[in-house]
Amino acid sequence: MSDGIRFVLSAVLMVLGLGSIALSILGVFKFRFVLNRMHCAAIIDTMGALCVLLSLTLAARTVSDGVKLLLTLVLLWIGSPISSHLVGRMEVSTDSHLIDHVKLKKFRKKEEKTP
Repeated sequence: MSDGIRFVLSAVLMVLGLGSIALSILGVFKFRFVLNRMHCAAIIDTMGALCVLLSLTLAARTVSDGVKLLLTLVLLWIGSPISSHLVGRMEVSTDSHLIDHVKLKKFRKKEEKTP
């Protein structure tokens, strides 16, 4: 692949990644509900990190640098869902308003199912 094409692909991926990160940060500050904010933060880890690290991998001059960046991406994609799940479970178990909301929702679903 020529240097010009590699540079253009790298620049496009970098702009896409930084744009998704900027939108996600805006969402983290705008949403009131914790689980919604957590979803926006997860977008940073998936889409933003994917695009930025792929961009840096394309721009890397050596193969070892590219492999290191791809391994970083794999570790982020393994760790992010686990940590998000744990934070979400902690929020559900400690927030009394959320527990009441979830119970009320389940109760309403049961009412709708009964004839």
